[in-house]
Amino acid sequence: MMRVARAALVACLVSGFVGFSTIAAFAGDIADFYRGKRMTMLISGPAGSGYDLYARLLAQNLPRYLPGNPTIVSQNMPAAAGLVLLNTAYNQGARDGTLLFTLHFNLPLYQAMGGRGVQFDIAKLIGLGRLLASNAVIGVHRDSKTGVKTLEDAKKTVSTIGSTGASSNATVYPSIMNNLVGTRFKVINGYNGQTGVFLAMERGEIDGFGSFSYLTFKSVKPDWLENKVFHPLVQWGEKREDAWPDVPTAIDVATTPEDKRAMELASVGSDIGFSYFMPPDVPADRVAALRKAFNDMIVDPAFLAEAAKSNAPLRTASGEHMEEMVRRVLSAPPEVISRLTELMVAKGGVRCEDYTKAEFCDKAASAAAEGK
Repeated sequence: MMRVARAALVACLVSGFVGFSTIAAFAGDIADFYRGKRMTMLISGPAGSGYDLYARLLAQNLPRYLPGNPTIVSQNMPAAAGLVLLNTAYNQGARDGTLLFTLHFNLPLYQAMGGRGVQFDIAKLIGLGRLLASNAVIGVHRDSKTGVKTLEDAKKTVSTIGSTGASSNATVYPSIMNNLVGTRFKVINGYNGQTGVFLAMERGEIDGFGSFSYLTFKSVKPDWLENKVFHPLVQWGEKREDAWPDVPTAIDVATTPEDKRAMELASVGSDIGFSYFMPPDVPADRVAALRKAFNDMIVDPAFLAEAAKSNAPLRTASGEHMEEMVRRVLSAPPEVISRLTELMVAKGGVRCEDYTKAEFCDKAASAAAEGK
């Protein structure tokens, strides 16, 4: 009996040593790969934007938690609301674990709806994690000559809304409201990030913005919240932000079950938020190391203190959760996608030529003809 017990103890010790050795070898391999490396963080917003602030916060801190302690160099690629960045990262980016990038939160929906110019499959991206998510809102400046203060007001008066591009939620959300409840938003594309939109509002060139999230306001323009510089008209998320209890969600204003399902799908982007991904085919051991580094970082008191010092509130999530959010959008039922696309491209919506599915353009043309 003593011999059996000793044999079992030896086996246990050997097994533990082998397991420890395997872990040590894994960490050593990862450290050897990343030591001295210059990683890249591609950012889909311009300098000074929420996308920029949070991506740089991640780039500055993540290397401390990754074996080998590489450096991460940030590069802004704000063109076409993240579309150019994702096309570039997907088709030209390194797939060895040295490239990270922000995912503009409307792009999964843009792909699901047949958006023009898509040269990627978001379902194949590898999630790292998320730093922030909160409801987005359509808002009109308090000094706007339109006098628009509520969604009901926006049905009676034309309000010009600034946006960065056709695939941006700042274009999509006002277009949906025009066709869902009869608002009269007129979207003007081409601004250089949300900073450009806000400057145009302050100059009186436009009346409002089409999409900006609550916690991003708290981070980059807290005075606009504190001083009530704008009137929030409708918010996008599964439930209302505590700070905006009287502002309806898009789901609230939908009147049919079909439209409510469409608005639920359109609101998923708010949960994607400021999230970070890798291209396909990154080796599994490096994915695991990067995810562990991210997960360790977001619970470290030192990082939390730095985020607070940077006025960057957090609502974090894992890479696996972010991949699930993407799958949720891409697996939406065809009838929900069809209805949402109708709401986007019908009379007063986004340009039909931004979408490649001819049947949707045909419906848009018919709706426009009936409206004349």
